[in-house]
Amino acid sequence: MFVRCFLITLWIALGFAASAEEPLAGLQLGSGQDLTIVMLHGDEGNGGDPLAYAAFGAEIARRLPMATVHMLLRPGYKDPWGRESPGNNYGRRDQYTLQSAALIAENLKRLKADTPLIAIGHSGGAAQLALAMSLENNLAEEAILVGCACDLELWKSMNPDWPKGTITRSVSAVTRPSPVIEHITLLVGDNDKTTPPVLSESYAWHLTTHGVSVDLQIVPGGDHRGNRALSSAWLAAVLNASQRLLTR
Repeated sequence: MFVRCFLITLWIALGFAASAEEPLAGLQLGSGQDLTIVMLHGDEGNGGDPLAYAAFGAEIARRLPMATVHMLLRPGYKDPWGRESPGNNYGRRDQYTLQSAALIAENLKRLKADTPLIAIGHSGGAAQLALAMSLENNLAEEAILVGCACDLELWKSMNPDWPKGTITRSVSAVTRPSPVIEHITLLVGDNDKTTPPVLSESYAWHLTTHGVSVDLQIVPGGDHRGNRALSSAWLAAVLNASQRLLTR
């Protein structure tokens, strides 16, 4: 276990970002040429390391050696190893802007190249990924949105104690054009107190009414941060998406 943790830490320290005109920093795990997987972290509003879930990305890379996994730092984020992405996250608050979504979309286009792409977002990363996919068609073949804050008006109504002006610049995915994509998987824990299932249900309805193929999974016992129940369902969703793309 010690050796595995040491290797993951070294991987984080030495990882590098994929290239783009305005490249988002992050880690590249694996070097498979048949599939590209891009992961976008959550808000980490309390100041935590946005790439703290690198072990999960490493497990995906281990399970899918034919894939290259890019764990990107979202716009304006930096990690303890000195990597920093361009853009502004406004102190990790109220940051789901179309400007940041455009940066993410540009990086998805450049990473996609000639391989099928699975785009994955967790929490705020899911919200920004949904916005990015509303800006341009076919940025990915499959998307997996975990604990998505995709309906901001509903989210605000569920949190009446939030200070006035908590969300002013952010754009809600349910108000945007639906993505042109082969399939979207929405995952949310039934015990998610941060982005409750109703937010994913709202976005699933938005997608379905616009003809998007969508699978909504409410995970029994799942929380928001990624306990065993949610992580297991998340990994299964990635493996299922990869199988669909590699066997079509």
